[in-house]
Amino acid sequence: MNTPKRYRDLLAISAAYIVLLALATVVPWWLCAAAGLCVTGLAIARRRRSHARKIDAIQQRLANLRSEGLLIEEKARGSEEDVMHRMIMALLGDLERTLFKLVEKNIQLLSIKEIGRTIISSLDEQRLMDSVFEYLSRGVGYKETAFVILRKKKRAFQAIITIEQPSRVVRRSLSLNYADLTGAESQTCLIGKSFLIKDAAMHPLFTAGGEPLFPGSTMTSYLCVPLLKSVETAACSENEDCALRPNSAAKDAHVPPYLASEICLGCAHMPLLGALVVTDGYRGTPLTNVDQVTLETVASLVSSNMENWYLYQELRQEELFRERVIEGMLNGVFVIDRAGNVTLANRTARDMSQYKQRHVRSLGIGELVVGESDGGDGASPVLRVFERAAPLTYREAYLRRRDGMHVPIRMNVAPMTGEDGEVQGAIIEFIDLSEMKRMEEEIRYLDRLAVLGRFTSAVAHEIRNPLTGIAAGIQYLNRSQTLSDDQRENISFILNEVDRLNRIVTDLFKVAKPRDLLCRTMAVGDLVERSRRSLGDLFAVKRVAITVSVDDGVPPIEIDPDQIVQVLINLLKNAAEAVSDGGTIDVRARLYRGDDPEVVWEHDRELVCVEISDNGPGIDREDREKIWEPFFSRKKGGTGLGLFVSQSIVQHHQGRISVASTPGAGATFKVYLPITRPRKGGQVEAGHSARR
Repeated sequence: MNTPKRYRDLLAISAAYIVLLALATVVPWWLCAAAGLCVTGLAIARRRRSHARKIDAIQQRLANLRSEGLLIEEKARGSEEDVMHRMIMALLGDLERTLFKLVEKNIQLLSIKEIGRTIISSLDEQRLMDSVFEYLSRGVGYKETAFVILRKKKRAFQAIITIEQPSRVVRRSLSLNYADLTGAESQTCLIGKSFLIKDAAMHPLFTAGGEPLFPGSTMTSYLCVPLLKSVETAACSENEDCALRPNSAAKDAHVPPYLASEICLGCAHMPLLGALVVTDGYRGTPLTNVDQVTLETVASLVSSNMENWYLYQELRQEELFRERVIEGMLNGVFVIDRAGNVTLANRTARDMSQYKQRHVRSLGIGELVVGESDGGDGASPVLRVFERAAPLTYREAYLRRRDGMHVPIRMNVAPMTGEDGEVQGAIIEFIDLSEMKRMEEEIRYLDRLAVLGRFTSAVAHEIRNPLTGIAAGIQYLNRSQTLSDDQRENISFILNEVDRLNRIVTDLFKVAKPRDLLCRTMAVGDLVERSRRSLGDLFAVKRVAITVSVDDGVPPIEIDPDQIVQVLINLLKNAAEAVSDGGTIDVRARLYRGDDPEVVWEHDRELVCVEISDNGPGIDREDREKIWEPFFSRKKGGTGLGLFVSQSIVQHHQGRISVASTPGAGATFKVYLPITRPRKGGQVEAGHSARR
């Protein structure tokens, strides 16, 4: 039954009076009246005691709420109706103020959310400090704030202070030493705990070199909250490399967890990052536990950001160090992914390939490193490392530059694996072999000269002296009038053979002891024209059609004209003798654009290529290398020294001569000559060949 308690009490009193009225028939009435008054008094007293206990319980609950920060009024006094009215009004007022505080806290929580996003995403220390000061000042309402940062490299603290006075905002920076940490601030840093000081006069805030942190402050309380790493490390004294451990009297000696000495300011294991300090100056209301919770929440966000920022700085420093090491390497380095795309190229590799970083990353390794002698479009030899899953060492290949030139390189290729052990790419380290290849060619050339020189020195004079006598005797016999036609024909044959032997010896001397170059500047077209006119009769007899073309932009070159003309005459003569009657010879002069990887590239030196092509029978594959050897010839009556001498002259000019031929489809000889005179090797004299 849910009958109100007041009605229950009235019913009980009524029942008691009915009982007394029934008893009045047997006992005196005055006894029944006295008993009724006693029952009524007891009921009223019991009612008042119960009401008083309830009011005391309510007052106690209100007092508890007041201790939590609610502005509850003083204890209600007066009559029952007045007490209840005042208590209800007090509760309503407190509920209004509590609702206002809840709204305010919700706004602060939203502000914490926004500041958290800004703090976590910020990798800029200045932006981080601005965000923290902005939130603490405008979001929470602290007018005096300090951001204390530990500078491990300097073994000191830096305090950035903001004071928002009624008329202006002041921000300044102070340096704090280990000795400046006193009081609550010292304890905050020493043990990493927050401290709320409610009496600033009894426990004053620390100073920096005697200078107050907040000069002219109206503070009555302040709060210090440490900034710590998210993963707490062991105390410094527990680390094996702790600098204070050898000085400890015992292993279990009491040492503060974080800052036992000034040495700890530079310790890498110390989790302390700094501290946040706020006061109630210019605010009007003292700091409470709610402020402590709020500041600790902000401190946790700031600590996470600072830790991330420091880690980012360390990773960035390591990345910069690796980049500087790779960039500073004298050898070229390419890094490719599994598909063969270039992901990194150091400065040497970019300089050698003539690509910029943004361009080289859009290329495949097959466009840069080729292995075929003709620079074809086959798969790059680098990709073999993915097939073998093993390193490639000391492999020679060609680096194709942006301008089409091919640079000989020697490379080492190592597969690059990920954490799962799968091959994710490869690292290519290579060196430029241009100078080495050039030196090898010069050494081979000098070796041939040395061998030929020894041979020439041994037999040349022994051959020439008898030849002179034989030639003189034959010429004397040829003057006789009694010789028949057959005899004169034989004598003529002998004289021709003697001349042939003399030419061989002369050519041997030319090769073994090349004369100095008498260089002068001459147009390539003029050189070709001189050579063509020298063989005009041969071309006319065989009815050879010769075409000459010089590309636009081909500059004059510095060479010894007589020697280069001799080379062109030898090549044109060989072509004319190789073609059948009515054959064709094409001569073309152009700038070299790197189409022949075998031609050693030289820095800052352009080449001119003169091509002489014919439609003769071509050269067999096995003969292509032999034609440069002395005394090798497939022609009837040939000495086998024409191409050998031509190659020696071109090499003396620091050029190159090569041949490409398909049997039955003719042959093409290419003469590569530098535009400028030779830089080294042999003496070079400027002037005209007529001076000889």
